[in-house]
Amino acid sequence: MKYLLNLRTAVTVNRIVMGAFFFVSGIANYLNFSVPNGFYQTVLTQKLQIIGPGIPPGWEGIGPLPALIAIPYAWLLPLAEIVLGALFALNYWVRWTGLLLILMTFSIVIAFGIIPAGTLFPNGAESFNKNILFMTLIWFCIAYEAHERRMSRRRQEATEQMLTTSSSDF
Repeated sequence: MKYLLNLRTAVTVNRIVMGAFFFVSGIANYLNFSVPNGFYQTVLTQKLQIIGPGIPPGWEGIGPLPALIAIPYAWLLPLAEIVLGALFALNYWVRWTGLLLILMTFSIVIAFGIIPAGTLFPNGAESFNKNILFMTLIWFCIAYEAHERRMSRRRQEATEQMLTTSSSDF
């Protein structure tokens, strides 16, 4: 039981931190929306890199996104980060908000590459993308929430069965 409580606490803290990260990221994207080289300009001009910078010639990526896709994406992504991050942190619709956060994060990975420069290390060295870790942690929260619901349902069914069995014994 102590293990389960520690696991529950770890998942809860992870869910709150991940939700808060997306919430703050969305606010930061809106605050830096129209500054030079800000979020809006980056979305409109960024090539889809898939792999990341420093790759062989010819593999630089495609793009940028057509304006028909890029403009709504630039306006709605920060809003989605704020709303979904808050819902995820507050434990509302964890499965659906988590899945949408994973899809949104995957779109960021596609846009900026799997191995972008300077994501984890302060010296700007190329490293593995932290977004992959975020997607895994969100998936873990979704799986734990589904497990908790399943176990709660089983406990309730067992209690009901025990009550019906004990009442039929009289």
